[in-house]
Amino acid sequence: MSFIKKTTAIICCIFTVVTFTNNVFSQTETQTQPKTDTNSNQHPIDSRPKLVIGIVVDQMRYDYLYRFYNQYSENGFKRLLNDGFSCENTHYNYTPTNTAPGHASIFTGTTPTNHGIINNNWYSRAENRIFYCTEDKTVQGLGTGNPEDKNGKMSPRNLKTSTITDELRLATNQKAKVIGISIKDRSAILPAGHIPNGAYWHDASSGKMISSTYYFDKLPQWVNDFNDKKLPDTYIKKGWELLLPLASYTASLPDENNYEAMPTKDKKATFPYFIDKYDGAKKYRQFPYTALANSFLKDFAQEAILKEELGKDEVTDFLTLSFSATDYVGHRYGIYSVEVQDTYLRLDRELAAFFEFLDTTIGEGEYTLFLTADHAGAPTPSHLHDLQFDADYFEWDSMKVELNTFLEENYGKGEFVTYLSDQDVFLNRELIIQKKISLEEIQQKTRDFLLTQKGISQAITSTELSKQIQRTGFMQLVQNGFNPKLSPDVAFLFQSGYMDSYYKKGGTAHGTPYTYDTQVPLLFFGKNISKGNTHRRVEITDIAATLASLLHLQQPSGCIGNPIIEIFE
Repeated sequence: MSFIKKTTAIICCIFTVVTFTNNVFSQTETQTQPKTDTNSNQHPIDSRPKLVIGIVVDQMRYDYLYRFYNQYSENGFKRLLNDGFSCENTHYNYTPTNTAPGHASIFTGTTPTNHGIINNNWYSRAENRIFYCTEDKTVQGLGTGNPEDKNGKMSPRNLKTSTITDELRLATNQKAKVIGISIKDRSAILPAGHIPNGAYWHDASSGKMISSTYYFDKLPQWVNDFNDKKLPDTYIKKGWELLLPLASYTASLPDENNYEAMPTKDKKATFPYFIDKYDGAKKYRQFPYTALANSFLKDFAQEAILKEELGKDEVTDFLTLSFSATDYVGHRYGIYSVEVQDTYLRLDRELAAFFEFLDTTIGEGEYTLFLTADHAGAPTPSHLHDLQFDADYFEWDSMKVELNTFLEENYGKGEFVTYLSDQDVFLNRELIIQKKISLEEIQQKTRDFLLTQKGISQAITSTELSKQIQRTGFMQLVQNGFNPKLSPDVAFLFQSGYMDSYYKKGGTAHGTPYTYDTQVPLLFFGKNISKGNTHRRVEITDIAATLASLLHLQQPSGCIGNPIIEIFE
């Protein structure tokens, strides 16, 4: 080979090696470098939305998204489903599934074991009485007319861990505004956390939105002005009639059926509902049992956004909004009632109007919201029974007598059972000590007795829960709801299809570990939310962790959840 040919060959080899090497490094650099966009230099805090809205729909089952889908408007639930991110397999990871622990768990990212709200009510050994989750005797009511009215003596002091709303306030040196709103006190108070700018709830005596001195010395003037409009009276006078022709409610049982509770002695559970005829406070107590209460709450939420100027500066604000009428209606009429279907069709329209208000007031794409539920709801046992399921009702009072008689046969005379209700048994520990009975032994006896009873599927003692962590099945859910200082001596579970005998008159309840109570919708929408869905199991405690990541905040102090990573992809 000539010198020129050899030189040419060498040069070609060198060029090939250099070109290959450059291509390799170029590819490697492309694969490892993060994807750039127009906001690559934006500070993470600057990417926060102007306003976050946490919407909780009380007693909303997951299947309501799809049972009524064809009758929803395009801009309510469908807007969230089509343009937001839906977690299609979201569950509560503890029991009992009730309103107070549900709201607390959503916003703390942990379970009753840690946040301490083990139920709506529980028996207090220290005070020997039933204790309400948000009661606070050290504060006074505002807007109630009587500061000592128990409806106003409420605060979040019984909540033992921080909330995502607390973390936002702390991270911004309390510049961020946080407001909690609901018909129910507990549903306004617990989500708003310990240091909000206010929490407001409906007073069933006056029809007004009220608060307590935990938050401020007097109600803001805009709340007084809103109350002066007497909007509940306007809605009550209008009455609750069907949104659509009755024949279109094909997803429900007939309007008149055997599985609904009567609103009053002389009123059948059929449309229309006019409660204006009731005198005084009676009409305000009936108001939450109508879909109209959701409309009223939406009105108040919009007024709060305007008057508190939420989302109007560079600091992210947070509004928690819990619609309670859905729970009241579900309890009275049951999950397959025309009343429930109409309530959700009307709520859908109210959500659409609320989203349009947010688009105009805050700016489309400038806010982030999520929608979920504090629990779901069970089929009515009498309905299931007629369909040949094994379903029935459970009598608390007779069970308490029978259990006490059984324990007397083993340990002698005495009132051994202090409290039995809501799948809990509290034993008389003073009597147990006096009689020198082993606490562990009498708890086991109680458990063994309960397991012989029709309608009870499982039972476990507090000693067992303290000694060994339950990691599988329904007992794991009991464990997650167990607080050593507050929980009962023995917890038990209804068999699927069984319910408190209170609902023999009709309607439904919740509070069990079964999927009809644990599976709820979870929808994210707005700024920084990817469009899509996941069918991976998501737990309710993941919501606060996800919000912490979206807002670049410290997770709440007791948070055990994980960010839902699909939202960020």
